[in-house]
Amino acid sequence: MAKNGKALNTAVTVIGAVLCVIFGLLLLFNIVVIVKGLINPDMPPSVFGITPLVVKSGSMSSDVPHTVYADDIADLTTDQILALKPGDGFNTQSGDYTVYNVVESISFGDSGAVITSTRPAADHIEVDDLIFVKNADTANLGVGQVITFMETRNGERTGAAITHRIIEITEKDGKKAYRTKGDANNTADGELVLPENVVGVYSSRIAKLGAFVYFLQQPWGMLIFIGVPALAVIIYDIVRRHRLAKKGDSKVEALEQELARLRALESERAAKQSGSGQTDSGEDSSPRE
Repeated sequence: MAKNGKALNTAVTVIGAVLCVIFGLLLLFNIVVIVKGLINPDMPPSVFGITPLVVKSGSMSSDVPHTVYADDIADLTTDQILALKPGDGFNTQSGDYTVYNVVESISFGDSGAVITSTRPAADHIEVDDLIFVKNADTANLGVGQVITFMETRNGERTGAAITHRIIEITEKDGKKAYRTKGDANNTADGELVLPENVVGVYSSRIAKLGAFVYFLQQPWGMLIFIGVPALAVIIYDIVRRHRLAKKGDSKVEALEQELARLRALESERAAKQSGSGQTDSGEDSSPRE
């Protein structure tokens, strides 16, 4: 029983230590991101060259249905278009980028074939994902890459970070510029992206974790994030102290019982010795003839 209790205490201690380390690292990461964001509000904060971002738009989703007309299809003849059925694939063109589509449904009218399609992509991004964007050399960016950039209107930054795909490399005012488009959007972005507004290249994502991270950055989230571990540590310490106190009380009680037992034995021994001494004294005091 004692071994089981000791093993349980060890397991609880290890789990608590691991959770404290995890929460501590996440808290440190959050603080670094918040502080960097306050120091340089014009750009999303990065940590070790990686910028974490929470996705709040479905412009790069692979699940959004699109309406495609026969004239939009890049690589099929009229007969091939007429033969399309749900599940078939075909390509459309956005700038210099070839977009792969999958037929969801198809109908035919006076204007020809009207196709509802989705655009699955290995590097698709969904709403509430947590994505990671790494620093990139803008000189090496190419068509088809997904980049994060600071949105501009009339040449001025709006403060919003956008993650879209490069569909064309061109020039603006004698400088290299990128035409971008969200995979789920029907048209390209209104303004060209200049290299100085590029945050980095999309690297990876963790599905749906962004909603949790976004919550942690809000006041209630931070309160819970800091308060719950702190409360858990306090409760654990109270329980630990209570157990130690009970163990101490049990030991004291056991010692007192043992002391009482020894005292009883000593009293019994003393009583026996006292009775034996009285008998000897009586014999010695008798008159002799």
